[in-house]
Amino acid sequence: MNTFMQAELKRKPSTVYFSDIVGYTRLMGKDENAAFELMRENLRIHQEVLANFRGKLIKELGDGILAVFDSAIDALHASLEVQKRCIAHGQYQLRIGLQSGEVIFDHGDIFGDAVNVASRIQSVGIPSSIVFSEKVCKETYQYQAFQTVKLGGFELKNVDHTLELYALTNPPLAIPKRSEVLGNIKYQEGSPWKYRSGIAAIIVLFGALIYSIYWGDTTWKKEKSVAVFPFELLDENAELDYFTEGLTENLIGQISKINSIKTISYGTMSGFKNLNSPLDSIAEVLGVNTILKGIVQQLNQGYRFKLQLIDVKENKNIWTDEYTREGTDLTLLQNEIAREIARILDARLTAEEAVQIGKGETTNAEAYDLLFKAKRLYNEAFEDPTLFSEAEVLLKSAINLDPNYALAYTLLAKVYFQIAFDDPNGPWYDLSLKMSQKALQLEPKLAEAFGARGMVYYDLGQYINAKNSFETALSFYPNLSDAIGNLASVEFAQGNLVKAIDLQTKSLNLGPNSYTPYQNLGWIYKILGNYQEAHLWFDRSLDRNEVPATHELKAFTYIQEGKADSALFLAERIKKMDYVGYKELGFIYFYSHEMDSAFQSFEQVMQGFEGGAYPRYSSVPIAYSYLLKLKGKSLQADSILNESILVKKNAIDQGYEDYYLPLELANAYAIKDQFEESLKYLQMAYERGWRDYFFTEFNPIFSDFKKDPKYAKILYQLQKDIREINEGFIGNSLERSQ
Repeated sequence: MNTFMQAELKRKPSTVYFSDIVGYTRLMGKDENAAFELMRENLRIHQEVLANFRGKLIKELGDGILAVFDSAIDALHASLEVQKRCIAHGQYQLRIGLQSGEVIFDHGDIFGDAVNVASRIQSVGIPSSIVFSEKVCKETYQYQAFQTVKLGGFELKNVDHTLELYALTNPPLAIPKRSEVLGNIKYQEGSPWKYRSGIAAIIVLFGALIYSIYWGDTTWKKEKSVAVFPFELLDENAELDYFTEGLTENLIGQISKINSIKTISYGTMSGFKNLNSPLDSIAEVLGVNTILKGIVQQLNQGYRFKLQLIDVKENKNIWTDEYTREGTDLTLLQNEIAREIARILDARLTAEEAVQIGKGETTNAEAYDLLFKAKRLYNEAFEDPTLFSEAEVLLKSAINLDPNYALAYTLLAKVYFQIAFDDPNGPWYDLSLKMSQKALQLEPKLAEAFGARGMVYYDLGQYINAKNSFETALSFYPNLSDAIGNLASVEFAQGNLVKAIDLQTKSLNLGPNSYTPYQNLGWIYKILGNYQEAHLWFDRSLDRNEVPATHELKAFTYIQEGKADSALFLAERIKKMDYVGYKELGFIYFYSHEMDSAFQSFEQVMQGFEGGAYPRYSSVPIAYSYLLKLKGKSLQADSILNESILVKKNAIDQGYEDYYLPLELANAYAIKDQFEESLKYLQMAYERGWRDYFFTEFNPIFSDFKKDPKYAKILYQLQKDIREINEGFIGNSLERSQ
């Protein structure tokens, strides 16, 4: 672990800058709004000056500013310019302290002895002064533009050696006297201060003791879980909806990188926008203990954020804070909030989690904004696929602004993957892989890029590559909900049903409003013969989104139970839906032996295949051929079968590793009465992960196979696997109950 951290952390000699508004607490007491405006003006001045002198703003510390410079000369120039502007402003005063030394850079924050010392130096200065250490003086003494005075050696709190301090004397700065510095040290560390602080400490400790006895301690003891509500705009402006949506999605992404905190996915939370249901009811549905809410106000230069983290069961705020940020600071803000949530919920970040937070982001404000706009188009494009092309244009613009923006390449990879659905023979899969590879060249441990790459491999039937990609993504980012669901699909397709159940369960815990994991769990329990459990999961899926595919799987379960009438009832439900799923309708009729109705439904689907080009994963042409053969149209049936066989064999030759293709070929050859060839592909389907025996045992195409010993051997092995899985479930249940 230590070796890893050394490899990740960046260390370099720097000059640390600390500034603080003098008497800010008193200003807040007089006029809170005016004090806040002064703090915002102070931040604006710092951002402008730091940019001019190559400084980097690290963070706001209440009314203070922490920054860092590569050069002590730049640090002194910037300090002098900040004080000139502050003095000219006339409404508030600053103290500034500087120290040089080796600094550790860790994803937007800095650490090291120089940081602590700079803070101490700032605290003992006087209003409108710039005080710095001997190290800074030695690095700048030959630069004649700076006029300095030596203040002498001082013992500062938490500094283990005497520190020689200097002050800049350039006009219009205030020049501290040694006695004033000593007075400030005495005020902070002298006996009157110690007496007051000692009394205060006793009071605090006594209060803490009483609180711990009667109310418990402040350490978070409940499950670490949070739902981030979509941020709200203080002033309604529909044109900025994309910004609050993008910020919410990004923040959820950063918090969910902390494995010990259950964080509800953005896909679920986006549905809670403008929802006014009681928080306790929402928290119960989502299975969380805390809710994070945020209000965003647009300012002339940047945004103001007001945040509150609510303990829902106790109905109280456990954390509130307010931030003012401009564009370049937004990426740092989301990382800071994620770390603060971890602190409040007592979640200890691992080294890998600390590295992943903020990985792949940009400091270019315009590129960051373009990504938010592209994200909105991407999410809306599932209803209107033409929007994927618009998202592509925005992402290319973001990359032009910041060629190292790894997350922009990642989202572009996902855009190309989605375009490939409508144009599978185009260049889109290759482009998607190229973009995810570019992201990984920039950030070799970027989990989102591994997830995007896995999606392409899965769609291309390259299950081994897909599984490796998803597992790698989750090793860096264990709560990446898309990768969890996709890995569950791979495990299911490979016949690893227990792993698929575990992953689907985790997926629905992170995204409880997504219908897909519920549907997939229902399918697995159907295969295992646990029909009651299967119907329970199918019904939960339908409660979230009524789609024909779920009705179809539920109908198959009824047929497997010997309840064909219930299956046909679901067929009537599908007919009444806004979108009639003729494929699903046809197969319910097909397995219920309602062949005329199945034929009519399949004809609707076949009309959509232009020029006889059948998709590699479509089952309809083969089932339709069987019905044509029953009607005596053998030549037409054979023509469709031959084309379907060619398409599916070509896919296998190209490296598609799934069981669906050989299972369909087994169907096709059975219709052609080529039983040996059919059994060869059925065995291949089993070896690749086929476990749902419904598709042969209840399939009229295989009615002549039931007595074939080779068929019986395959089915025996398949059902033996299922029995072993069920016995494992029973064993695990007994262990838990004991």
